[in-house]
Amino acid sequence: MKPLSPPTAPRAAAAVPQGPRVAVFDQAVSARSPAGSCVMAQVAGLAARHRVTVFSDRCELAGEPGVEWVRVPLPRGPVLLRYLLFQAAAPFLYGFWRLRGHRADWVQTTQGQFARADVVYAHFCHRAYLKGPWKSSPVRGLRRAARWCNHAFNAFFERRALARASRIVVPSLGLARELAREYPGTSARLVTIPNPVDADHFAMPAGFDRAAQRLDAGLREDALVFAFMALGDFARKGLPLVLEGLAGLPEALRAQAQVLVIGGGPDEIEEFSRRAEALGLDGAVRFAGLQQDVRPWLWCADVFAFPSAYEVFSLAILQAAAAGLPVLTSQGLYGAEEFVRPGVNGWLVERNAGAVGSALAEAILGRERLPALAQGACESVRRYSREAFVARWSRVYADLGRWSVRWGEG
Repeated sequence: MKPLSPPTAPRAAAAVPQGPRVAVFDQAVSARSPAGSCVMAQVAGLAARHRVTVFSDRCELAGEPGVEWVRVPLPRGPVLLRYLLFQAAAPFLYGFWRLRGHRADWVQTTQGQFARADVVYAHFCHRAYLKGPWKSSPVRGLRRAARWCNHAFNAFFERRALARASRIVVPSLGLARELAREYPGTSARLVTIPNPVDADHFAMPAGFDRAAQRLDAGLREDALVFAFMALGDFARKGLPLVLEGLAGLPEALRAQAQVLVIGGGPDEIEEFSRRAEALGLDGAVRFAGLQQDVRPWLWCADVFAFPSAYEVFSLAILQAAAAGLPVLTSQGLYGAEEFVRPGVNGWLVERNAGAVGSALAEAILGRERLPALAQGACESVRRYSREAFVARWSRVYADLGRWSVRWGEG
């Protein structure tokens, strides 16, 4: 997804909303961040009626009418250090902003990034993840230790933020159930707003040269291509199951398929390249790495394979469906359980290599059904429009305003 361009002078001169001010805390309000892209869409819609001040390391809406940006400078990594520094710097900069005479009517935070918020936009439950899926994670060594520290740190601040918030917005019914179970007393404050996707942006254009894109990607024109897409954490998101499932198929079926992996850093790509080779899939797996624009890579695939262990509502699933790919994913996966309808727009399977392999085989043997499933995916994703997303968020703040008046809070 392309970042927004800096506003031109005429746009900067547009009328600025005079409504209540909302302070929004998120490390990266950016189209390249899964949670940050949702915050970006929400802030863009909110700014039509409210004045919004964003406290963030990156803000691609900076300078847009109604949007003020207070930068919270952070290093590129490691991830835990970014969280630590944001927790230290953001309250200081917010306090300084207030000392200069500014005031926020409401404060919003993503997860627990700012503990004293009125609205928490939750995209994960770190406490539940550590209790469950984390225990079966294959990640080992220093990487495992670093990830545990990151989840434990965020679980601590997540609890503090959720205890104080007046509203907790989540992208899926599954995450709402999980938060209500992990943090008793939150259920009355939970609001579910599915993540948005720009379906038109991800739809394949009529003139797209699929054959040329496949050639550039090292994919065979006659292969059935299963795409997998993630920024990282391939193990949790199910790439091992896709590779093992494909490797377990009879040679006649395996020879008809290829796997296209979009995303990942150099270390993970090297690790999973070795895994693919060890499984006898040398030449059947192509690694595209991180891409500024993922759409052409999705358009050259046939099915999106994503048997993840834990998601709250995967944007990758929605983007792939909007690109015209039927979705193969795990049973019980939050968000996916609300979106994927077997036989209509994809497959829901048990999370093991045998079940994934059976679904891969079904797709290979039933190629003639894929266009209908692709059409079903495109139609299903339409209800997750940005317009519907912004309208639901507007109601959250409208209701919060009435709640504040009723209880005598400003």
